[in-house]
Amino acid sequence: MEIILGHIVLGFSFFLLTLYFKISNVDNIKHLIGYRTPLSMKNKDTLKEANEYSLKLQYQFSLSFLLVELISYLIIGGMVSFYLCSGILTIISIAVIPLTELHLKKTFNKDGERL
Repeated sequence: MEIILGHIVLGFSFFLLTLYFKISNVDNIKHLIGYRTPLSMKNKDTLKEANEYSLKLQYQFSLSFLLVELISYLIIGGMVSFYLCSGILTIISIAVIPLTELHLKKTFNKDGERL
C-alpha cells in the first residue's frame, strides 16, 4: 500500500507543481518563480517565451509520466517500479532545461532579439 501511495505522491506532486507555475505571474525578470537562465532573462519577451515553452514541456511530461507510472506499477510493481519512476522523473525534469534553451536559441539571438 505504501508503494502505491508513493507513486501517487510522486506523480501528482510533479503535476501540481507544474500547474502552480502555470498560474504564477512570471513576467517580472527579478521574480524568483519560473524558468530562469541568462538567455531567458535578457528581456520580458525571452522570459515569457521561456516560461511558456518550459511549462508546455513540463505539462506534457507530467501527463505522460502519470501514464508511465501507472503502467510501471501494474507491470513491474514494488519498489523497483518506484525507483524506476523516480529516475524517469529526475531525467524528464532535467530535460526541460536543455530543450527550452535549444528552443530559445532557435527563437532569439544572443542579445534576446527575435530571429
